[in-house]
Amino acid sequence: MRILWENPIDVSLLIHEDMLFWPSDPKFEREWVSEISKGRHVNLSKLTLGSHTGTHVDAPFHFIADGKTVELLDIRKFYGVAKVFEVKNDKKILLSEIKDFDIEENDIVLFKTKNSKLLLENRFHDDYVGLSLESAIYLAEKKIKTVGIDYLSIGPRGDEGRAVHKVLLGNEIGIIEGLNLLNVKEGKYFIVALPLNIKGGEGSLVRAILFPIEE
Repeated sequence: MRILWENPIDVSLLIHEDMLFWPSDPKFEREWVSEISKGRHVNLSKLTLGSHTGTHVDAPFHFIADGKTVELLDIRKFYGVAKVFEVKNDKKILLSEIKDFDIEENDIVLFKTKNSKLLLENRFHDDYVGLSLESAIYLAEKKIKTVGIDYLSIGPRGDEGRAVHKVLLGNEIGIIEGLNLLNVKEGKYFIVALPLNIKGGEGSLVRAILFPIEE
């Protein structure tokens, strides 16, 4: 196996004012504190944004009152060999489909769905593809390391989505959301998607990079 470090694939979303965001989350805003064009020595800005903006990880504390916060996460969950699987169902990631995927203990599993075409739009789509509760339980039983998806939530909206998060996070499974997998083919990659070291944080933006692997 050879990791092609010279061919990085950036699968993180560009942060900008008109980007897609979760309906109840704060929008991204930038305020210039200092500008060279106005006679100052440096350009300096203040950013306002939610901790689940764009490509990000969820910490257990996001859904579990006494769950781990970002700075306590096992950083090893967010780098390593990852398997990208393309899901055909355009409604939900169902167990009937993923049970045939080559998913093993300690895997980093990334699901590419129809969401990849929706993620770059600035309009939120309620009908995005999320992981079913049955599939989340299956992944927990498989004892995978991390799961990622190409929309802003690993689970569907509503009660099932909350249950999906609690199953995954309660079993110490890392979650990466908002991955731009539009131009990524199925297969194995080496992923690096490190969260910021935020004390007490329930989530963090990441810069997610995939490196192709030659078997």
